[in-house]
Amino acid sequence: MMSKTLPGSETLTWIEAGAGEPLLLLHGVGMCAEAWGPQIEALSQTHRVIALNMPGHGSSLLPDGALLPDYVAWAARAIDSLGLQKVSVAGHSMGALIALGLAVEHPAKIARVALLNAVHRRDPAARAAVLARAEAIAEGEFDLDTPLNRWFEPGDPARALVAGWLQNVDRKGYAMAYRAFALGDSTHAEGLAKLHCPALFLTADGDPNSTPAMAEAMSKAAPDGRVLVIPGHRHMVSLTAPKAVSAALRDWLKRPAKGQDQMTQDQRRALRDAFGTFMTGVTVVTTMDATGKPVGFTANSFSSVSLDPPLLLVSLAKSSSNYKTFTEGAHFAINILAEDQRDISTTFARPVADRFATVAWHAAPQASPILEGVAAWFDCTTHQVVDAGDHALLIGRIDSFASTAAPGLGYYRGSYFTATAAVRTGPEVVVSAVIEQNGAVLLVDDGLGGLTLPTAKVGAKGASATVCDLIEALGLTAAPGFIYSVFEDVARSHQHIAFHCPCSGGTPTRGAFVELSPASLTDVTDQALRTMLERLSEESAQGNYGIYFGNQTQGRVARVSGETP
Repeated sequence: MMSKTLPGSETLTWIEAGAGEPLLLLHGVGMCAEAWGPQIEALSQTHRVIALNMPGHGSSLLPDGALLPDYVAWAARAIDSLGLQKVSVAGHSMGALIALGLAVEHPAKIARVALLNAVHRRDPAARAAVLARAEAIAEGEFDLDTPLNRWFEPGDPARALVAGWLQNVDRKGYAMAYRAFALGDSTHAEGLAKLHCPALFLTADGDPNSTPAMAEAMSKAAPDGRVLVIPGHRHMVSLTAPKAVSAALRDWLKRPAKGQDQMTQDQRRALRDAFGTFMTGVTVVTTMDATGKPVGFTANSFSSVSLDPPLLLVSLAKSSSNYKTFTEGAHFAINILAEDQRDISTTFARPVADRFATVAWHAAPQASPILEGVAAWFDCTTHQVVDAGDHALLIGRIDSFASTAAPGLGYYRGSYFTATAAVRTGPEVVVSAVIEQNGAVLLVDDGLGGLTLPTAKVGAKGASATVCDLIEALGLTAAPGFIYSVFEDVARSHQHIAFHCPCSGGTPTRGAFVELSPASLTDVTDQALRTMLERLSEESAQGNYGIYFGNQTQGRVARVSGETP
């Protein structure tokens, strides 16, 4: 253990190992620098790893009443005192809140940031519960078993190790840090949109307080955010799944920091839009995990490679919860969806507990699941896994296959299309509901990992009735207001009508309300809809609304007089 006195007579203690680019590790409340033991051992092979003890946890206390910004300021002083010019920082739990604060308040000091089991904008019930625990701890209550039961599966060998650290923690330092933790879940939430360094948001699917939904929300808000959810673990994932966590941090450390061939947010969005001009089919990629459970995901990044030998490939994001299963498995299958299987595409694109529960399937010769009714399928042996930036390319050698006369489901510029619809004459009329509430708009999954507005084709009942049906199905108290946009989508042969629908209450049955700001709308894959929502963001702030007339790329805006949502 190393020790140093910081300016202001604070004592800094830490563990250090390795050499090279610096990596700073920040532990959670009640823990210590030793909690990063597996990561120190693994990452010190390539980096200078420095694990700090938080104030009150092996180093001197901060002044009474210290809150999260005080801990962030302490960490910034530590970076300066250790002579670190620019550092990658990873934090766990309370340490994650400090790490985020460093990246937001001191961006010049931070090359990358990783938040492990972080909390983000707790709901009212969770916030009340954690504040009650903070008050009890401040009054001298010390309950060892309750946090350990939340953090570990029964019988986990790491439990005894953590119990020892908790028993020996300074009670005053523990109480002060826990109060800062309880009050700090939203302190830097708005700053996520300003993070332009590579950011990793990692948690476990069994963590009830640092949930996968929180990690997803943070990742979506950060311009260069990626999320990883480790299955089968709880809060102390760095100790219970050390190899998976170290591997994730190793990949994160390889991502180029800003100024090292890093794309801007606008460049990333433009590149995604450019990729979207290529018409693709839609597939579901399947395999069996080590326990014999079927797993799968939706992908349109599929391609044939070779006829001799027969090879194909599909691209898999490293942030996928299925990444390890597919890259380490011996077999997988490609299911090319038929045009009537849009619902299956949506199911396998969402974080559903059991994606196969409502889908009929049978086992291929190599045991991978083959979905019933697909246009074609290919049963493969894994031939090669190729590292490709933030994805891996799974190259499969085709062992068996079959195809039918069913037309395949297509995907183009963020939306599905079908061969049957493509031969129709005249445009289809499509309506979208722009459901706005308190400066946010409701967005739903588009079925391939992006977001879109609630949308439906207009039938015999007409446009207004179709929008009302959309709102009713979403379970919201809202009604169609004025028509906000009318445009012809020439590429899809759509006449698109968007209704502005002010919302006064209710919880949506699907999707979520997303803040109306350009940074929050990045995942809207349809460029025309995203441009429309960015206009709505500006007009909502001004209270001056207009109606757009034109096509998907250009038109004019006529102002609406006397109506506000």
